[in-house]
Amino acid sequence: MQQIILRDGRVAELRVAKDDAHDRALIRDLAARVSAESLYFRFMHVVKEVREDLITAMIGDGGPNALGLLCMAGDELIAIGNYVRLGSGETAEVAFLVDDKIQQKGIGTLLLEYLAETAWNHGIVRFEAYVLRDNTPMLSVFRASGYELVSKIESDTVHLYLSLSHTEKFRRLREMREKRATVASLKPFFEPSSIAVVGASKDPTHLGHILLKNILQSDYTGTVYPIHQTASSVSAVRAYKSVLSVPETIDLAMIAVPAAQVSAVVDDCLSAEVRAIIIVASGFSDRGPEGAALEQEIARKIRGAGRRMIGPSSLGVLNLTEAIHMNASFSPILPVGGSLAIASHSGALGIAVLEYANRIGVGVSSFVSLGNRVDVSGNDLLQYWEDDPDSKIIVLYLESFGNPRKFWRITRRIARKKPIIVVKSARTASAFSLSKTRQSTLAAPDAAVDALFRQAGIIRVNTLLELFDAAALLSYAPLPRGRRVAVVTNTAGGAVLTVDTILREGLEFVSPVINLGFEALAESYREVLPQVLRDPSVDAVMVIFTPVSATDQEGVIKAIAEAVQEVRQEYEQLGQTNELKPIVANFLTPGNDFVHYICAGSMRIPVYPFPEHAVRALAKVTIYAEFCRTEPGVLPVFEAIDTDQVRAFIRRNLREELSFLPPEQALQLLSLLGIVTAPAKQPDARTLWLEIKVDALFGPLITLHAFHDFGATSDEVWQIKSVTRIMPLTDLDAREMVEAVLNPWQLQSGSARGLMSMLMRFSVLIEAAPEVAQVTCRRIELSEEKAFAVEFEIGVQAVPAR
Repeated sequence: MQQIILRDGRVAELRVAKDDAHDRALIRDLAARVSAESLYFRFMHVVKEVREDLITAMIGDGGPNALGLLCMAGDELIAIGNYVRLGSGETAEVAFLVDDKIQQKGIGTLLLEYLAETAWNHGIVRFEAYVLRDNTPMLSVFRASGYELVSKIESDTVHLYLSLSHTEKFRRLREMREKRATVASLKPFFEPSSIAVVGASKDPTHLGHILLKNILQSDYTGTVYPIHQTASSVSAVRAYKSVLSVPETIDLAMIAVPAAQVSAVVDDCLSAEVRAIIIVASGFSDRGPEGAALEQEIARKIRGAGRRMIGPSSLGVLNLTEAIHMNASFSPILPVGGSLAIASHSGALGIAVLEYANRIGVGVSSFVSLGNRVDVSGNDLLQYWEDDPDSKIIVLYLESFGNPRKFWRITRRIARKKPIIVVKSARTASAFSLSKTRQSTLAAPDAAVDALFRQAGIIRVNTLLELFDAAALLSYAPLPRGRRVAVVTNTAGGAVLTVDTILREGLEFVSPVINLGFEALAESYREVLPQVLRDPSVDAVMVIFTPVSATDQEGVIKAIAEAVQEVRQEYEQLGQTNELKPIVANFLTPGNDFVHYICAGSMRIPVYPFPEHAVRALAKVTIYAEFCRTEPGVLPVFEAIDTDQVRAFIRRNLREELSFLPPEQALQLLSLLGIVTAPAKQPDARTLWLEIKVDALFGPLITLHAFHDFGATSDEVWQIKSVTRIMPLTDLDAREMVEAVLNPWQLQSGSARGLMSMLMRFSVLIEAAPEVAQVTCRRIELSEEKAFAVEFEIGVQAVPAR
């Protein structure tokens, strides 16, 4: 089954119809429930009872020639969409029947999208539909879908033709619809007006008691209902025996009872029409097959009722915005409100993250402990935070990817607006084997993860300490305009270590080091810093300080703050705040084990415990700033490539299993793509080659390899450079791949442009033809003006590999 989210935030599931008594009965029951008008619109004539032959046509054969897609709300069928191929061609007729009570909630649009995707994978390139002119809602579904649409009015009927190719408009509208629905579904978690704590206890050691206490002590602006079977009150708040007894509809239920009791509590919550559920109890998939089965049973109940769930094994949610101010979690620390939105796969580490954020003074807007991620995922949270005005920086601790391609699409859209910092753990086989997600998730190849993060503009860090080092800088400092870093110090030893780290991290050192010595320190920093900050050859400043006497530090802090304020006020008066530069500092003093700040008016300067920490944070932020300054890539469009012709050519040469096109057909396919080919001239030379493979998690990946030699004849002086990207490629992706493997002197040549073109044309092939499962170009030759594919192999198969 495929979970979908409707426009109003409710959840339903899609599945392929089966030709059995059960599904036939579901379709008959739906047809009996809908109005006569809905049946008339669907079949275009008066229908009293849907015949069995019509039901057979609606169910189809699973996709190759006909497909029925059922939309289920629990055990009830609420809509069906189906297509039927017309003859043996590439066109299919599509139609829908939606329960009257759920119409205009986005179901028709979602059914159309999923039907189109399946049809496309089976070689159908266009849909036809006949819609009565009075059927305005269905006409709106087609017109708002984003597919290229042609319509003809034929008497009282509109004849529609939809091209199923994914245009940029279609992608944009689909993403917008998905985000809008997801945000609506998550509002009860983040903005509840009422919370029920099921399992609230008088025992201060009990989880239910801790949870209730934290909500009450956080000055939550809504209403809290303790649920206790026998107590009349808990923590001086009136208690109720069950959620069914509560006198108002509950937005959010927190379930803190033993795992064996959760299913019955969920039943009560659904009967009481609770909008959202967080299960904090453990003992589900983390405890073996029986627990996993119970977890899935509960998930089916919640989805069937159109509700959403966080957990199980979640440690809760925080929303520290002024309007809500809620600590519905087990965190003993209530951080200050701020701009950091945090999601964690690990509850315990998530609590540690909150504690560290509080210690270093980085404010938090919201926090979610995802637990077992049976329903709500990191992808959902990203879409909620995308337009949340209180969340300006997004922080994720990930152990695995549920849907990495979706994660890639979402983060690629968000990262230019808001920085996303990610710790991706479970990078090794040993670590992955310890992850609680290992039983339900495939291990992600690190090269693919790195490609995803680079293409999306995500700031990847290796440790939680690095995460907060970067967050501390991003929270209060402007982004650097370049890589040039000046060093102002009163200690040569610290400067040596700093300059080494600057160069090692890929930044540029602006020489010389400005060494202030050990006399009149405060005055020296006060005088020199404004000059450095105004210097147009400097993009960022690193300040190092080692005290000579016990009274030095306070004076230096004041001098640095005054210097920064002076320059800031100057730029503000000139209307040149974009000229402001980030400053990072290191005070080599005992006892400073955490990042802290120097307050300089509206700016805060992070002071790191070690100079390496400061420089690494600056390097991460600088790379992110470069990403933000780069124009977003665009998907290539080659007017000379007829993608329909390419697809038809491949489908004529399909086999049931993976097979490779004969050399002459592979050559013909590359010719259709406009890829230049040539016979091998130097059989023993291999300088460039590429591979395209379909990863089970990430979909199609393209890797470009290059041999580089350093002037000697020994094999040991050859080095392989490789770069991987997720497809489809934008022009920016292709350029970055070429820049990563070619020598600098080659980048301005026609061959570099030819290699970029080759990569993008292969990307067009993969997008146009899902039947392409593998491409290997064992050798690519570069001339002064072109790139030639010399030895190539193309694998295809009838069943789509994605």
